[in-house]
Amino acid sequence: MSLKFIMGRSGSGKSYRLYHEIIEKSMEYPDSGYLVLVPEQFTLQTQKDIVTMHPLKGTMNIDILSFMRLAYRIFDETGKDNRKVLEDTGKTMVLRKLVANKKEELRFFSHDVNKQGFAEELKSLISEICQYSIRMEDLDRVSASLLGKERLKDKLHDVKVIYEAFQEYMENNYITAEEILEALIPSIGRSELIKGSIICLDGFTGFTPSQYRLLTELMKYARMVIVTVTIGKDELREKDEPYKLFHLSRRTVDKLSKIAGEENIPLEETLFMEDCFKEKIPRRYLKNKELAALEENIFRYRIHTFDEPAKNIVLYGARNIENEVNSIICNIKTLVREKGYRYQEIAVVTGDIASYGRELKKGFEREGIPFFLDSKRDSMSNPFVELIRCALMIVYDNFSYEGVFGYLRTGLTGIEREDIDLLENYVLALGIRGKKRWEEPFSRLSRRTPEGDLTRINEARKKFCDTFLPFYEVLSNKSLTVTDYTKALYELGIRLEAPGQLADFAEEFLKENRLSEEKEYRQVYATVIALYDKLVELLGEERMPPREYAQVLEAGLREAKVGLIPPGLDQIVIGDIERTRLKDIKILFFAGVNDGNIPKKPSKGLILNDGDREVLEREKVELAPTGKQEIYTERFYLYLNLTKPKDMLYITFSKLSEDGKKLLPAYLISDIRKIFPALTVKEEEEERDAVSDILSIKEGLDYLIEGLRNFPDSREDLLWQELFQYYYREEEKRKELLRLVRAVFYIDEEKGLQKKAARELYGEKLAGSVTRFEKFAECAFAHFAAYGLELSEREEYRLSAPDIGNIFHKALELFSRKIKDSEYNWHTIPDEVRESLGDICVEEAVKDYGNLIFTSTKRYEAIVRRAKRILNRTLWAVCRQIRKGDFEPEAFELYFSDRTSLDTLTIPVSPEESISLTGRIDRLDTYEEGDKLFLRVVDYKSGSVSFDLNSLYYGLQIQLAFYLGAAMELFYKDRKDKEVLPAGILYYNMEDPMVDRSEDVEESILKALKMNGIVNSDHDIVKHQDKSFETGGEGIRPSVRSDVIPVESNKEGELTKRSQGASTEEILLLLSHVRTMVGEMGKHILDGSTGAKPYKMANRTACDYCPYKDVCGFDTKLKSFEYKKLKILEKEELIRRMRKGGEKEDGVDQGTEEGHRDEE
Repeated sequence: MSLKFIMGRSGSGKSYRLYHEIIEKSMEYPDSGYLVLVPEQFTLQTQKDIVTMHPLKGTMNIDILSFMRLAYRIFDETGKDNRKVLEDTGKTMVLRKLVANKKEELRFFSHDVNKQGFAEELKSLISEICQYSIRMEDLDRVSASLLGKERLKDKLHDVKVIYEAFQEYMENNYITAEEILEALIPSIGRSELIKGSIICLDGFTGFTPSQYRLLTELMKYARMVIVTVTIGKDELREKDEPYKLFHLSRRTVDKLSKIAGEENIPLEETLFMEDCFKEKIPRRYLKNKELAALEENIFRYRIHTFDEPAKNIVLYGARNIENEVNSIICNIKTLVREKGYRYQEIAVVTGDIASYGRELKKGFEREGIPFFLDSKRDSMSNPFVELIRCALMIVYDNFSYEGVFGYLRTGLTGIEREDIDLLENYVLALGIRGKKRWEEPFSRLSRRTPEGDLTRINEARKKFCDTFLPFYEVLSNKSLTVTDYTKALYELGIRLEAPGQLADFAEEFLKENRLSEEKEYRQVYATVIALYDKLVELLGEERMPPREYAQVLEAGLREAKVGLIPPGLDQIVIGDIERTRLKDIKILFFAGVNDGNIPKKPSKGLILNDGDREVLEREKVELAPTGKQEIYTERFYLYLNLTKPKDMLYITFSKLSEDGKKLLPAYLISDIRKIFPALTVKEEEEERDAVSDILSIKEGLDYLIEGLRNFPDSREDLLWQELFQYYYREEEKRKELLRLVRAVFYIDEEKGLQKKAARELYGEKLAGSVTRFEKFAECAFAHFAAYGLELSEREEYRLSAPDIGNIFHKALELFSRKIKDSEYNWHTIPDEVRESLGDICVEEAVKDYGNLIFTSTKRYEAIVRRAKRILNRTLWAVCRQIRKGDFEPEAFELYFSDRTSLDTLTIPVSPEESISLTGRIDRLDTYEEGDKLFLRVVDYKSGSVSFDLNSLYYGLQIQLAFYLGAAMELFYKDRKDKEVLPAGILYYNMEDPMVDRSEDVEESILKALKMNGIVNSDHDIVKHQDKSFETGGEGIRPSVRSDVIPVESNKEGELTKRSQGASTEEILLLLSHVRTMVGEMGKHILDGSTGAKPYKMANRTACDYCPYKDVCGFDTKLKSFEYKKLKILEKEELIRRMRKGGEKEDGVDQGTEEGHRDEE
């Protein structure tokens, strides 16, 4: 009975020395027992090491165990504890149910119980309480001392409530994994396995209170306990502080020594590894001065700089994670192909295993590099788990869209993807929800559903219902137990043949050499079935509603990780800095060494935060380390990882995150550079080695493409030239090279469609609204997609901005009819009548539109109320605006087409081809004076739209000008006795503006709702549109700012430059320009123009809100693509150009900023 330490810094050979001694003793005394205890994840590697070192190539009388495996061995020998072990998954589910039961008793956490992660964190806290043997009396004592800290007091109250409920549930039936060691302690004295044995502990950085109590018993009955500790002789002599690098090791030595003293256990002489060698350098680095210097100095307060070049340490800064991973791949391939390293001698660790694990996995699979990702795979993303979650969601959320299509898109329902797409589009378009609507055959057609598709849609619906409704019928019972739910889920999986389908997926992954996915899909069904069994065992007779059952099950599913056993030996291990244990590594890549990863951002803690833990620590209640303590602990793990490689260490970081935000390197980079002043950070932009670049990325394609894109600059790059020639020399690779050249140097020659194809697509008569020509002016491809291919965004059962706009337009039309049929007009209608009539018009408009959607939710009912408010505000403003002038509304929603026999609407393109236009004027106002008739077009907009003369000139905003031209021709033919003249084109934005109440509210609102556009600047016409300018004679009143139209006068009685005015001749010029432009656009369309050449004017582009931008191929990174840049011109210049007839380069297809500069 004695205790012995083997101490030494990392790499000093502690484990080797221990195993060597044990093997010798085991051979010398074969009847004695030898136990080697290591962390759970280290057992296989330790077995391998001992077998390799043993002369007989076996472990013989040496047992390699973890603490848990030791417990089961002793229980098998001395008699088992009859209680079942409640592991993490079961614990989480039980706690989720207990918290729901106790919700009313909770003071602090009652609103947090359904938060994602709460059950998992509560499970961890309960584990801590068990692991650290905390009594509820301790929590009561702390609570009593908390004066003025009600928040923590309430937290502790809730923890006690939950823990006591948990203990009550567990009593006499279950034991947690953390309590097993406590239960093991009484059996140690009766175990023949322990008596007289030599027990060795290796690879531990410290022990929990339960483990210390167990070690106390082991020391009493074992012949000797040997413990390896990572600490040097000098560090052991120093005063211990929490911030010291070897604090964990020092605390381990002190605690075990104290236990030995208290139990009168002799302390053997400590073996210091540095005394075993002449050199004071750890044996791992005898031939590597740089790594020896790193081990000696990293995280020390006194450092000795290494002034020579550090050839075996590389610091590398990449632009982003993807490039960082490519750099790692590049170096790995060079090391394997050129320097003869095996994959198993290389490892990658990272502080962000989620992000880097994903990228490394993708890159290694692409390059055919064998690897093992040392991270338990979250089963939540597996389609079988998703199917279970969504099946329950369908039940408790009454066949919601999210539930149904989450279920269908798992790929496990036997319904073809194309049929699911059709079904989904149909359901979205018609707003189908609820069991009743899914049970009955679908009969209605949406606007975009061909009648032939309805049969396929109903077949898919029936197939879904046939397999799912039996499950639903079971769960519709109000008094189900957990067993009932679980049995129904199991039967649903069997009906869908889930085991066979998952096995088929696994086979496909195996063929594609995607081994980690293959293992996951082979394990996931068994994992879920085991979870079902555990759930029934723990909560089988509990009754709960479907949503609560789903929450309990999901808590278990989140905890159920799929662990993967390394499938081969010669492979690279990818792991994190704490969990992963590395052995015999020659090359280490440390990826993602960025601030935030190193050190890790401390979790805020949903239950106990760092501040709470510090209070408990002051009150002598020991829990797991606080965030501050974890930073010190993390440094120790960093030290252990940085000192693992024997030959080389690569440390890499990224400069940009995945979403493009700037990242900073971790403090570790600067710490290392302090030790090695000559060491610099290699930047991604630096010249790269030719051979390694070609090896780094599959067949050099990425690098080749990069050079092609940067051509001709890349001609100076010798590597790129070499790579280009390499591809060109081989016939097969030459085809790939030429394909790349065609793609990268693609010139948008605007070939578009052949004229014959365009004619078949559009016909000889190009029919449509003015809006389609505005779309063509924006981008020819967008026009082709919308009007040629008739591509449109998915139809959804919801109110969009156009829907609301249509409601407003319809209500205004109804109001105009009603006022015309009443005893009132726009000047005389009383406010109360106007408001009542406005409400009626909105209700009728909604009814005509199909009011089911407006009553389907409270939200839509609120939209109707808001529509009434905005319409009444609009009617109030329109009445005020009309009363302020002499113009009267002549027509609302005035429709015209080629049947109207207007020349304006039919534009010849060629002898065989023409354009036929349609349109609808929201409001047409007229004013007669003598033999003159003035027309004003007003367009209502439910959003905020401003008139822009440049947009009109370039064809982007021509609708109102075209409407005015059509209206003038219509009235000219109808009123031949009158000279028809333009008064203006105006937008009215239907809004309910917020105004400053300190001013005249009504006047402020009227100003905010002023129409915008362009009006005839003739003084008489201005006065007829707003009598505020009236003088009683000629001219207009000076210093007036209209709240009706966009004009104002200066002190001299002239319109200011800010006024949006134009003469009669200028307005007619605008109308002529628009007609000519539509004709030119029509010709381009019928000639087959479909090129992706969107406009750009100032900071606005056609791509900003374009639904086709993901399919057009437009890419400004390619030199062959560029925007059609439109220069902003002053009004006078625009008029001058229109008078001149318009240069071709000003046109829709050729008008570029450069073209305008050439003209000037």
